[in-house]
Order: sequence, then structure tokens, then C-alpha cells
Amino acid sequence: MIRVLFSLAALATVTSFEASAQERNQQSQPVAWAPSYVGSCSGCNLSGRNLTGWTLSGANYREANLEYAFMRGTQARETNFEGIIATGADMRAAVLTSAKLSGANLVNARMQSVQASGAEFKQSVLVGTNLQRAMLVGANFAAANLATASLEGADFSGANLTGADLSGTIMMSAIFNGANLSQTKLDAANAQGASFKDVRFVDANLTGLTGWHDADFDGACASQRTLLPRGLTLPDCE
Repeated sequence: MIRVLFSLAALATVTSFEASAQERNQQSQPVAWAPSYVGSCSGCNLSGRNLTGWTLSGANYREANLEYAFMRGTQARETNFEGIIATGADMRAAVLTSAKLSGANLVNARMQSVQASGAEFKQSVLVGTNLQRAMLVGANFAAANLATASLEGADFSGANLTGADLSGTIMMSAIFNGANLSQTKLDAANAQGASFKDVRFVDANLTGLTGWHDADFDGACASQRTLLPRGLTLPDCE
């Protein structure tokens, strides 16, 4: 009887050791996976988290804290980011097509080459944000604050920037063809090489706009209350 019990104890010890060894071996092996979360994470605290390459398309991240999060190349089509805090977030080359970012705090965020055509940025704050080479065709920036943002080479064709603040922005070689810039502030912005074809500048403020001599205003129009830099004249939109 004693011999049988000893054999069972020895077998259990060996089995436990083998299981532990197998577990350690599995933990040491690299795991290939495609991280994604397309559910609801409203109000989540993801500050400083690494979401690089994640798939968040269609998810709800309303009012989430994404401050200084890493989101390079993140796939977030039609995702709800309304009211998020994403100060200093790294969103370079992220796909935000038709995403909702109204009321978002994107101050000093890095959004170079972001794909955000058709996205909603109404009343969002993008002060100092880097949007170089961003694709923003048809996006809605109504009443958004983009003061001192970097917009070089960005494409805002057909975008709605009514009432937006673009004061002090660098928009060299940016494209605004067909966009609505009514009541927009562009004072002290640099528009060298930018294209404003068929843009409406109704009641806009372009005081101190620099580089406009090298910009394209073909088909653009203004109103009697539009403030233009000395030397620039535009036909009446009415």
C-alpha cells in the first residue's frame, strides 16, 4: 500500500513538473495576434497606452482618455471618439475615415498622414496639432480651433470649416478646393503655395495672411465684411 502511494505521489510530481515546463515554454514563445476592440469603451482610461496597429473600427470610445496614447496606423473607421481627451496622442497614419471626433481635445496631437475623410471634428480643439499631409476631404471642422496647427500638404477639399479658427496656422501647399471657410479666422496664417479654388470666405478674417501671393484663389469669393490682407481682392459671393 505504501509502495502504491509513493508511486502515485511521484507520478503527480512528474506531471506537475511537465505541466510547469510546458507552461513556461508557451510563455516564452512569441504570440502572433491582431489586437482589436470594436465594442464599447466609453470613458475608458487609456492614457499612454500602446494601441499601435489596433483595429477599433465601429467601436464606441466616447469621452475616453487617450492622452499621449500611441495609435500609429490604428484602424478606426466610423469610430465614436466624441469628447475624447487625446492631448499629445500619436495618431500618425491612423485611419479615421467617417469617425466622430466632435468636441475632442487633440491639442498637440501628432496626426501626420492621417486618413480622416468625412470625419466629424465639430468644436474640437486641435491647437498646435500636426496635420501635415493629412487626408481630410469632406471633413467637418465647424467651430473647431486649429490655431497654430501645422497643415502643410493637407487636403481639406470640400471640407466645412465654418467658424473655425486657423489663426497662425502653417498651411503651405495645403488644398482647400471647394471648402467652406465662411466666418473662419486665418489671420497671421501662412498660405504659401496653398490652393483655395472655389472657396467661400464669407465674413472670414484673413488679416495678416502671409504667402497669399503664391496661393491659388481661382474661383474663390468673399463678402463685404470679409477682412482681406492689403492687395488681395476677391469677388462677392452674392
